[in-house]
Amino acid sequence: MRLKRFCSLFLACFVLTQGALPFAASSPLWAADTDNTSVTAPAPTTLITNTSDIVSNSTLESIGSEISAIYQSSQQERTNGQSTTELAALLRRANAVATQTDTLQARLKPYQGVYQNFLDILGKPPGKDEPAESASITEQRTLLLKKQQDINSRMTRLKLYQVEAQQLVNELRQHGTAIQQATLWQRFPSPLGVNFWSQFTSNFHADTTRLSALGGEALGVLGVAFSGKRIFISLGGIALSALLLVGWFFSHGIIRRLVARVLPAGRIRPIIATLLCGVLSLLAWGFAFQIFWSVLAFDNSALDEDLTTLGSMMGAQFPLCGLVIELGFCLLSRHPEWRIFPMSDTIARNLRLFPLWLAAALIVRGFLRYIDTQSGISMLSVQLMDGLYVLAVSPLLFAIPRELRISDQTDNTPSQPSRTQFLISLAMGISIVCWLAVFSGYIPLAYTIISWLSMMAISMTGLLLLSLLVTVTANTLFPASAPLGRHLVELGLPPRLVNQMCVVVPGIVNVLLLAVAYAVATSGGGFDPQQIWHQLYWLFHGQASTDGSHISLDAILLCAVLPVAGYYAISILKSWFQQRFFPTTRLDIGAQASILSILSYAAWILVGLSMLAVLGVTVKSMTWVVSALSVGIGFGLQSIVQNFVSGIILMAERPVSIGDVVTIAGVTGTVERISVRSTDIRLDDKSTMIVPNSQFITSAVKNATRAQKPGVFTIELNLPFASDLDKAMDVMARTLATCKDVDESVQPTVSMSSVSDGSALLIGSAKAMSGTDIKVVRSAALFEIWKAFQENKIPVTVRQNLITV
Repeated sequence: MRLKRFCSLFLACFVLTQGALPFAASSPLWAADTDNTSVTAPAPTTLITNTSDIVSNSTLESIGSEISAIYQSSQQERTNGQSTTELAALLRRANAVATQTDTLQARLKPYQGVYQNFLDILGKPPGKDEPAESASITEQRTLLLKKQQDINSRMTRLKLYQVEAQQLVNELRQHGTAIQQATLWQRFPSPLGVNFWSQFTSNFHADTTRLSALGGEALGVLGVAFSGKRIFISLGGIALSALLLVGWFFSHGIIRRLVARVLPAGRIRPIIATLLCGVLSLLAWGFAFQIFWSVLAFDNSALDEDLTTLGSMMGAQFPLCGLVIELGFCLLSRHPEWRIFPMSDTIARNLRLFPLWLAAALIVRGFLRYIDTQSGISMLSVQLMDGLYVLAVSPLLFAIPRELRISDQTDNTPSQPSRTQFLISLAMGISIVCWLAVFSGYIPLAYTIISWLSMMAISMTGLLLLSLLVTVTANTLFPASAPLGRHLVELGLPPRLVNQMCVVVPGIVNVLLLAVAYAVATSGGGFDPQQIWHQLYWLFHGQASTDGSHISLDAILLCAVLPVAGYYAISILKSWFQQRFFPTTRLDIGAQASILSILSYAAWILVGLSMLAVLGVTVKSMTWVVSALSVGIGFGLQSIVQNFVSGIILMAERPVSIGDVVTIAGVTGTVERISVRSTDIRLDDKSTMIVPNSQFITSAVKNATRAQKPGVFTIELNLPFASDLDKAMDVMARTLATCKDVDESVQPTVSMSSVSDGSALLIGSAKAMSGTDIKVVRSAALFEIWKAFQENKIPVTVRQNLITV
């Protein structure tokens, strides 16, 4: 017994040495003794890397310190203007800690199973009455238990930190939401009242002093940048920025000519051209501002933290400003063929200035973000600037519907559809609500609505262009009849599959774009890119529930892809069996169908288990489902389960196979298909009888094919005793041999099977030629035998049913 254990331990160590686990010298290797001889332990060797290298104590302490620091910072009192920005930073730190704990747990968890496997190999310590084990094994068990306890303690701490970090994330989100709601619905004195202006006047001197100091700092930065030899560097930077913008402006014609030369005519041309110009505008405006700001800020002693913050906030708005201007150029182009959405020249001309106004509003918004969060001026001064911004931007919502209506009246176009009228009314209603909110004192509400609408308009336009690009590209370039689609077909893909991909791929991309739109819409009024990224991360990654299940967008998408991939994989595997493997075997068609059916059902079960594994659903979490199914099987699902089990038995034992002629419940027919629930039997009148599989197990079934060879048919005839049986058997044999479509290589046989009721039963057997219908051959043979018996005056008393194979 001990020798067997020694061999098992040696094999386990050998397997581990061939794996990925590193080894080093620190602890004794396995040792064991036989009944009479003790084996000396070899040189000390470690089995597994020290887990403290993966999750060190310093790492755990730093995680705990970070969580404590985040919690203490979240409890500090802040003003409303500061708390939103600082809470966003704390939320990013808490998310980083939660992600770190997830990663460390994933790296440490496999070692738990490895150490437990070693302990299982060693077995339990010997009892009181059992013989003592080797000291080396006891020492190794003690070492493994110590390491296992160390891993468990580290995992416990990580799980605790993960729970605390997740709680911090939830609390910070709730706190941030509460602050945003409180700020959003905070009411200030109305600008139409005396109270507002009296309070504003009392703080006017301090606010103007603060803004004047900021303006003086800006002038100081410009003075340093344009003094002495630095003036050439500054002018060079400005010239380079201007050159980028000029190159962007004149690149439209080049891009359009290139697109017209490469792509086919149609809607795909303006979409591709608009996206290329949009990306180029983002890069050109972003680099132009960064070059200008870097040149001014380079080694500039007058630059302080306030202007640096202002520059970063303005830098985030300039690329969006360029994108808005570019979208205006493309969507409202002077050339109708380059407009994505069809519209009249009058509407395009009347709306051409609105993108420039929106771009200017975005630049002002970047300055207002600094005023709201970092300027330090009084609250009423901030609200006054925000209110003026709302009053200046909200007329855009009112003016666009007005221009559309005037253009329609000028062009004498028919009345707008109900959806367009609804959007026009909605835009006018929002603009009126913003004005009323400003005049009634709810300035933060109006400012948030305008900011959210302006940023959502830009984001949705970009996502819509991407959606149109994917859809139009799939419908234009990739169908089986299109140029790229024909190349895919030449590579071996079926045309039907190529056309299906042209529908499925745009659908998946549109779902992902909707997820991005949701993340943008729920990221808050600031539209912080990091906040949007975290929203996308939690949307796709999800969060594991207490029972281990994991529902997230990526898991749902993977569950949607798995059945499709499984379907094609199973089809390829079945095709290989049918075309490559089965022709090399002697399996009949029934055995082949049974093997393919069992293989298909087993593969689909694996696909289903894979989907459950992706969702994190385990047997433990499915306990209530199993209980419900047990009750359902006990009451209402008995017949379904019985038919399912019977179908598995039919495909495994094969008492009947496809192609067999069976008689069940007084009906005779040919088995065409066997599924897990029922069996299809084709009758003589071309109809199909669907029989539950349980009937083949619980009732008597006559299989007329079991005793015959493939292609063999039999004919039974009853002759009276007075007949010349020798002559009758000879005539029957000669007639079968000369019948049409009867295989000449197999000699027909005639025999007498029974004598009863004053008659003798003759049975003739023959084999039909391959590729012929056995029923037609058997019918022709019966007719020939009947004529031969009439010519030889051989009487027939009773005509029996014929059995075919």
